[in-house]
Amino acid sequence: MMAQTMQWKESRVTYEEETGMYRIDRDTSEPLSTNVVLSIAAIEDTRPTRLPPLAQTIDPDALNTVFDCSEDAILSFSYAGYRVTVDALGSLEIVSLDDAQPLH
Repeated sequence: MMAQTMQWKESRVTYEEETGMYRIDRDTSEPLSTNVVLSIAAIEDTRPTRLPPLAQTIDPDALNTVFDCSEDAILSFSYAGYRVTVDALGSLEIVSLDDAQPLH
């Protein structure tokens, strides 16, 4: 599993130093919830199973389906020390809560 996490980071995660943001090239063959967990595991250089269950933060099934129903949805939530923002266009951005701007 660690190899999968490292491969995910190398192929899908881009860090923008000026903003402190990670931009994720989502794998649309995987559920959005899987993209979130694998991305944060890759950022943290850890196994996905070492992260808290995503369901303690947000309903993974709802997360996976909300963007199927809307063309202009934007959702931000905190998970495992990061703010995760996803939009209907497929953008997935992750920023450390230490670096995140307050939500309005």
